[in-house]
Amino acid sequence: MTEYPTSSVPAAFDRGHLYSPTLDLTAYALDDRYIYDYRPGDQYEPMPASPTAPKEWAWWRRNIAATPVPDFLGLRVGDQISLQHVTGTGPGEVVATERGGAVVRYPLPQSNLTTRTHDEVYVRRRNDAGHWY
Repeated sequence: MTEYPTSSVPAAFDRGHLYSPTLDLTAYALDDRYIYDYRPGDQYEPMPASPTAPKEWAWWRRNIAATPVPDFLGLRVGDQISLQHVTGTGPGEVVATERGGAVVRYPLPQSNLTTRTHDEVYVRRRNDAGHWY
């Protein structure tokens, strides 16, 4: 499962986990002291790393990470995926793709505590077993 997907955003692997590297990580590809390989995105360069100050992070999130894209690491709206939960895995459907990740809707177990049937989570990586988290 270490084949690079065709993607609008850059793709890289770390110990079999697929992710989209930020600009600071792709600098390793230019340094001969490191073995670092990544596939550039078809439409986007690597994102700058997120700032740590709250106001700067909010601007970065709204204006860079939340930019809509046709796909995120090969995921497209409507794709059915396997989602990694804290307690196991389960199905999910991609409902949006952004430069910083994909929004996935997944079913909630039936409960007398809520009437909600689904929730959404933001995924940024796929593990070596093929589950997204």
